[in-house]
Amino acid sequence: MKIFLPLIATFLFLSTAHAQRNYSYNNRIGLGIDATFFNLQTDDVAVEGKVGWSAGLETRGAWKPYWNMIFGIQLFNNKFSVKEALTQDDIEMSVIGAEVKLLWAYKIANRDYLSLEVGPAFAFNGEFKVADRRYEESIIDGSSAVTVKSFQETSPININGIIGLSGGLEQIRFSAHYHYAFLDVLNGKNALSEELNGNMSYITAGVRLYF
Repeated sequence: MKIFLPLIATFLFLSTAHAQRNYSYNNRIGLGIDATFFNLQTDDVAVEGKVGWSAGLETRGAWKPYWNMIFGIQLFNNKFSVKEALTQDDIEMSVIGAEVKLLWAYKIANRDYLSLEVGPAFAFNGEFKVADRRYEESIIDGSSAVTVKSFQETSPININGIIGLSGGLEQIRFSAHYHYAFLDVLNGKNALSEELNGNMSYITAGVRLYF
C-alpha cells in the first residue's frame, strides 16, 4: 500500500490545480467504484475469472471540441481461481494493484451524455495471492506442471491499453471499460524450467460521482 500513497498525493495535487485554474461543467473531480471481471490469457494453466473490485479518483476536463480528457488513479483487487491438478479443488487467488490512466473521451454527437474513451495506463501490481497457503506447493491443472508458488511470481509493472464507454449526467456517469496488459505478467517457471507466459486483461463496470 505504501507505493500507492505517492500516486494518490500526485493525483490530488494535479487535479486540484487543474480545477482551480479552469472549473466548468467539464472540469471536475470524480470518485469511482467498479466491479472487475478478470482474465489471464495463457496456455500454461487454466484460469477462471471471478468478480473483483476497483475504486479510485479521476479528473475529467474539456480538451477540444468533441473531446474530453480523463486522468485518474484506480486501485484494483482482481480475483480468479485455478484448479488443483490431483483433486480438482478450486484454489482462490487474487492480485492487488494500481492503474494510472490517461484517456481521451470522444463526445458522441458533441454531447456530454455519452462518450467513447480510449488511452494508455501504467499498472503496478503485486504477486498473485493465494487465499489458502496450504495449496502453495500444489500442482495447477493445465498444459504444463506448474506449482502455485511458481505461478504467484509476477512482473510488478505493466503497460495497459483501455477502451470503453461512459454515459450519464453532470454529477453521475456509468462506465464500462476493457483493460489489456501488453507485457507478459508471469515470471515463474514450470517443472521443466520453462518460463511461463501470460497477459492479464479485465473488464470494469461501475459508476462515477463528480463534485
